[in-house]
Amino acid sequence: MTAHAPPDPLTLTTWEEAFQHPLPVVRKLEHQLRQNLDDNRRRLRSLVGASYRDLLGTAERIIEMEGWAREVEGGLAGVGRMCDGRVVERVGGMRRMRGLGDGRERAVVETKVLMGVLRVALRGLRGGGDALLVGKLVVLARVLHKSVLDSGEAPAVVHELGRKLAALRRKLLAYIERRIQRPAADRTGIVRTLCAYALVTSSSAKDVLRHLLQVRLGQIEAEAGTATEVAILQVLEVYRETLGDVRALFPRLFAESLSQLGKQAMLQDAQIRSLTELNLDVYETWIAPDTQSFTPWVRHEQLLAPEVHEGLAAWSKHIQVCVLGAVTAYLASETDAQTVLSARRKIVSRYLALFGRANDAGRSRKTGELRSAFLARLSTFAEDCAHGGGAALEKFAVNRGEAVSARGGDVWQLASTDFDNSHGALHLRQAVLQRRHCRDERVQAVCRSLDAWVEKLHTFWEIVQRMRSTKWDDGLDFDFDDLEDGDMLLEALVKEDAERLRSTLRHATEDTIRQMYVWMRNAFDSAGDEAMLVRVLREVQRRQRVLAESIGTTVNDGEESTSLIPSLHRKLAETVVGSALQQYARQQKKQVFVPVSLWDGSPPLPVQPSPATFRLLTLLQRAMSDIGSDLWSADAVGALKAVVGGKLPDTLGGLLREGGASRPNTNGHVQEIDADADGDADEIEHVETDPVMNGEAKASETRRKQQTQLLFDVLYLQRILRPPQAVDGPGGGEGLQKMATELVETVELDKPSVERLTKSANEYWKRTYLLFALLAP
Repeated sequence: MTAHAPPDPLTLTTWEEAFQHPLPVVRKLEHQLRQNLDDNRRRLRSLVGASYRDLLGTAERIIEMEGWAREVEGGLAGVGRMCDGRVVERVGGMRRMRGLGDGRERAVVETKVLMGVLRVALRGLRGGGDALLVGKLVVLARVLHKSVLDSGEAPAVVHELGRKLAALRRKLLAYIERRIQRPAADRTGIVRTLCAYALVTSSSAKDVLRHLLQVRLGQIEAEAGTATEVAILQVLEVYRETLGDVRALFPRLFAESLSQLGKQAMLQDAQIRSLTELNLDVYETWIAPDTQSFTPWVRHEQLLAPEVHEGLAAWSKHIQVCVLGAVTAYLASETDAQTVLSARRKIVSRYLALFGRANDAGRSRKTGELRSAFLARLSTFAEDCAHGGGAALEKFAVNRGEAVSARGGDVWQLASTDFDNSHGALHLRQAVLQRRHCRDERVQAVCRSLDAWVEKLHTFWEIVQRMRSTKWDDGLDFDFDDLEDGDMLLEALVKEDAERLRSTLRHATEDTIRQMYVWMRNAFDSAGDEAMLVRVLREVQRRQRVLAESIGTTVNDGEESTSLIPSLHRKLAETVVGSALQQYARQQKKQVFVPVSLWDGSPPLPVQPSPATFRLLTLLQRAMSDIGSDLWSADAVGALKAVVGGKLPDTLGGLLREGGASRPNTNGHVQEIDADADGDADEIEHVETDPVMNGEAKASETRRKQQTQLLFDVLYLQRILRPPQAVDGPGGGEGLQKMATELVETVELDKPSVERLTKSANEYWKRTYLLFALLAP
């Protein structure tokens, strides 16, 4: 098959004509079109490149023409200024001055230049201009003033200009001091300002360095006097900038800048000649040659790097003392521990950044002093926080006349009270606890104070815990790994200080708890209300257990309350028992009828206590409930039983020694017992009035029945007063045991009968102990 030649692309008018040929022809046509495109692209690129070079040349010529135009405009402006009427008059005045003497002519010209120099320098100070330029003008003014005075033809105004020159020098020195007080980002400006100071005061490099450090010291002392966190951070910033400025400027850079001042005459200085107000192009001809050739003299005393280091080290000692004093003053005025902790990280971090890259042997000691200052203040916060618990108790009185009442302690009264339980039963729970523990307003006030104290302790404890999680590496421009003792320092900042604060808080809290026990002991010794003290003691012990779990206090409450709690329980028991035993003694004296018909068994023996004994227990239960059922813990009930067991033998022994409650009469009848002086005649019971043949025998039998009933009462009371640990023993104390033994011998009961009585007493207690729940084990 013969290949067809592709058509000329220029002859094609539409794209459909290209696809009317066979496929190989179309492909050749495509290849030809692509080659044409590449050729056109290359020619276009060459054309554009040539045009671009032409455009660049045109732009350069335009820039040159613009420069020429500016020069022409500058020249025309100069011609215009020289053709000004005042300049022409001034030139005419110069021509008229030619008729004067040479000395007078020179004095007038130098005076005019001096006035212009003072005016320009003063304007430069007011406008915050270059201090070095103003310094040069001050030196030039001083030279002109001296030249005018030495000419002998000085005008009268020269003396006034001398006073203005002195005032201008003082203003310049104050301006220089203000400029170098604050660190600047551009150290070139600081160098020029220091050169101005050296030029005006003829100071050496060492004097200039001393002046710079002295000015910065004054600025730092002024900032430190504010005693705020911001001021201290600003002090450290000025400290850091000063160290950087001194190390960068001295000795090489400042010495090079200072040496440039003595290389040319003052009137030839470009800055001074650029000041059109001086008209040096007009007046220069009439200025004295010595003044025209005056070159500033600078002291070229070489300042060595070791001298700079020594001066900076001596200055740093003063600054470090100032910083430590400012930190101490700030901490003394700060009352928030969280703020102090935040300031601790900022200030210590900034302080470490000053020496992070310096091989300072005393850095660890200085950092330790700063740490100690913060730690001492935080320790004070910890102690104050812990000692607040003692203050929570000392403001409350526990006088016996203000005893806490147990009225309103009945939990069942809450059944008639409405509570908002939409968000849970919190209010109901609180109300139940308040009544269960007999917390009236005074006890609640103590609870609120103790809760606030515990909350403060927990808050401070959390602050101390956050010290251990502080990230000291964030935001610092140095790394602790770069320090030789970086790990030890970080360990001290994060863990050691936190552990010391925790230890301080624990010990201070333990001391406060001990002081609480001492306060309660003193209140008890001062005849304080024992019920109130028991409730306060219970609240203190509950908070003590909470603190032991949260912050790890280890106060041994058994050691602290070994003598206090038993004393409170005994005093509480004596208060409850006293009145009940008095009434019990009266009832025993009046009780002469023995309910023999209620006895059981063979021989008949009592199976229930006498009414007087039952009433004694009722009175004890009622008195215990009235004073508050929350007070009767196992130890308190044990103390009450011990008191009752100790006093009952004396009461019952007196009855036995009196020989019973009835006495035989001469006519064979038993005489009725007279009423007591208190008028309780309605409680007197009568004895049997049947006549008998032998009154003595009848009285003896009655007495034996009474003693048998009394033996049952004693065994019953022994069972009730038995300590909880004495499960199988008779209990009740030695007094009741001795009395029971004597009664057994007196009534001449055999062992089975005694065992029956003991068993009956135990069985009766099992049936009735719920009536005396507070006395039950």
